[in-house]
Amino acid sequence: MTATKKENKRKQKKERSSTYGFLFYSVALFVWALYDFVLNDKTGWQMPILLIGLAIYLWSKVFYHQQLVKQLAETKNSFKKT
Repeated sequence: MTATKKENKRKQKKERSSTYGFLFYSVALFVWALYDFVLNDKTGWQMPILLIGLAIYLWSKVFYHQQLVKQLAETKNSFKKT
């Protein structure tokens, strides 16, 4: 296995683990907000925390995807030059 294959595999594992972590975080906060809403008729701080976390997570996914596209474009251009 070459170094780039190992690096790509490591990146995929990192991305998958961050996705699972975010899903747990989201479900836990949503259940807590729902439970609090049923008991107290208000969501409390759980929902804003959930929405802010969602925005940060999605922004980071878009940012890293744009970075990957840029790297692929640079790699493609370097192959055209040679």
